Amino acid sequence: MTSTFTPHRPTQRICDILALISSKQGTGLSLSDISNKLNCPKSTLSPVLRTLSMNHILLYDEAKMLYYIGSKTYEVGTSYLQRASQSELILDIMKDVVNNCSESCHFAELQGSEILYLYKVDSPQSIRMFSAPGKTLPANATALGKALLSSYSKDALINLFNGNLPKLTKNTICDFDVLYDQLQRIKQTNFAYECEENSEYIRCIAVPIIKDGVPYRALSVAIPTFRYSPDLAKKIETCLQEAKQRIESLFLL
Repeated sequence: MTSTFTPHRPTQRICDILALISSKQGTGLSLSDISNKLNCPKSTLSPVLRTLSMNHILLYDEAKMLYYIGSKTYEVGTSYLQRASQSELILDIMKDVVNNCSESCHFAELQGSEILYLYKVDSPQSIRMFSAPGKTLPANATALGKALLSSYSKDALINLFNGNLPKLTKNTICDFDVLYDQLQRIKQTNFAYECEENSEYIRCIAVPIIKDGVPYRALSVAIPTFRYSPDLAKKIETCLQEAKQRIESLFLL
């Protein structure tokens, strides 16, 4: 979505109605009130308000002729709160990973051919990987991306990247055969690896978070190459595997 996008007017009107009525904190608004506040004809608003009421998104008091926020919005709000609580639990699990291995931990999802960083817990070390929630990177160049792509067929990969794998460093995998072979190993071992493929001097280990049988999110630990060792890698793998099981259990709730 770009800055030139024009909101869909009927949908925007519904959003304006809900925001206006909710701002009245339970006092209710009449059709005339809503029409005046939104500068919108009653004839346009009336069928919208009636439809929202029929779906329990709004509550209409016939005696007072006032509209209130309906019960359905409570269900939506509860769902949001549950998601927020889930986010807090995921961050707590990530903090445990960082406390155990002293390296930065990331949580991401796949958006098209890129990964989107959702959460990050920084390493206590002064030298660590730079990243931030909201940042995106080509999926082929990251351990997180490989974990998320691990259920893809070779043809699906080629289609996803339009036949061209982006190159970020000299180590980035730009060959579909090599990438696909790695994805097959990830399916067997549950671990994805990256060695200076999106950033020099950074290695990364990731695990897919499985929901409904396919990768849904991914969790990783990033390690500066000068601190990397086989023993540390083994410790990180253990931490990630434990965290993976804990997070996957959250998605079953």
